[in-house]
Amino acid sequence: MGTLGGIPLDVGDVLAKKYRLERLVGEGGTGVVVAARHLQLERVVAIKFLRTALASDEIRTRFEREARAIGQIESEHVVLVLEVGALDDDSPYMVMEYLEGRDLARVLKEDGTLSIEDTVDCMLQVCQALDQAHAAGIIHRDLKPANLFLTRREDGGPHIKVVDFGISKILDPKLRDGGPSEMTLAFTVLGSPRYMAPEQLRNSKDVDGRADLWSLGAVMFQLVTGQPAFGADSAVQASLAVMTTDPPLLRTLAPHASRELEAIIAKCLTKNREGRFQTAAELAEALRPLASDRTRDSLDRMQEAKEAPHVSIGLGVRCVGERIDRSAVADAESAAREEHAPAEAAMRQVSTAPTAFRARQRLIEAPLPSSGPQALAFAQTAVRGPTLAMKIAIAVAGLLVVLLAFGILTVLKMAARSMGVLPTAHAQPSHSAGPPPAGRVDRGPSQAVTVTIDAGRPAP
Repeated sequence: MGTLGGIPLDVGDVLAKKYRLERLVGEGGTGVVVAARHLQLERVVAIKFLRTALASDEIRTRFEREARAIGQIESEHVVLVLEVGALDDDSPYMVMEYLEGRDLARVLKEDGTLSIEDTVDCMLQVCQALDQAHAAGIIHRDLKPANLFLTRREDGGPHIKVVDFGISKILDPKLRDGGPSEMTLAFTVLGSPRYMAPEQLRNSKDVDGRADLWSLGAVMFQLVTGQPAFGADSAVQASLAVMTTDPPLLRTLAPHASRELEAIIAKCLTKNREGRFQTAAELAEALRPLASDRTRDSLDRMQEAKEAPHVSIGLGVRCVGERIDRSAVADAESAAREEHAPAEAAMRQVSTAPTAFRARQRLIEAPLPSSGPQALAFAQTAVRGPTLAMKIAIAVAGLLVVLLAFGILTVLKMAARSMGVLPTAHAQPSHSAGPPPAGRVDRGPSQAVTVTIDAGRPAP
């Protein structure tokens, strides 16, 4: 057994022929996080391992679900997974971006409360992450200060990364890869009761995105006041407090907070979820006026980028009578999103990990499926030939170009004749009386007629 927290590896070992393990940076109940250096890219990454002695089938499933969930969320405020793999004993590991900073639980312990602006700025970023997660059918279910990692931008502003999706609820069956939407009972009770919504404490299966918004309200309360919204000496007491009591008003513990923020947090912590904010976007809109000027300016630029007018040309919509092929419309919409994705990405605030490195890691480190439906889907996505509709559109466009060119040539020829640049031929009636004029030869009705015209004399 190695020296890195219960995994069969030591400092200096090379994993997967490209990651040299350097030091232990974190430990949890079932896993450890090790800093490693990518030998080719010379970049530090974080690798999460399961403790060998605790790698049961259930914990492996939880680990795999976390990697799958994170991989489906496109947000700069969710930790980036670069690769997943398994050791020789089949224990899984997960390679992630390396984060410099501290989680908010440690910040509270070492530095005390956050300012109102920093609190709101951080929570707006968590709202962005949740908005993407919920849209992908993923409910985090374990939001707390320890799972919100604080880094700093180049301008010194706070930058939050949401981590640990190990007990998330996955609503989309396609993302579960045949597994259940829930873990077994041993894992559905995991979490921190003082940050869990009442419905989650009653039945963890009966939750939706509004449970995460409750947790966000509890986190905000603690960041501003330094105390949990539901104080208790044990998990059982905390659960009872969440279920049966109301939290104190924010301004009784933090008089410097505004009434607007007090009302927002109170709405998040409403026991009836119908009375809470219904989406992360709705909560973000309420928090926005309380954010720093820097954050509001950034949000304004992002909104302007989304609303900027643009022109799209589509040739791939297949029609049959009055019906439109919906798959073709979906393809066109997907292409439009891809076209404008770089513009939207450029308006986002730059994260602590260099953008070029993040993109390069996605290309170099992403594992490629080798067989089965996933490999087929990957191949169809990576290399897609022209569709039949595209071929027909190209052929029609070519025909139109030819017809247009022919029409232009005809008009030019007529104009040249009218100006006398080209000679004009006049056919004489075939039954005129008298001998045929000089230079005209009649060959009969079925033969060609040759006409010779004196260029020096104007045509009649």
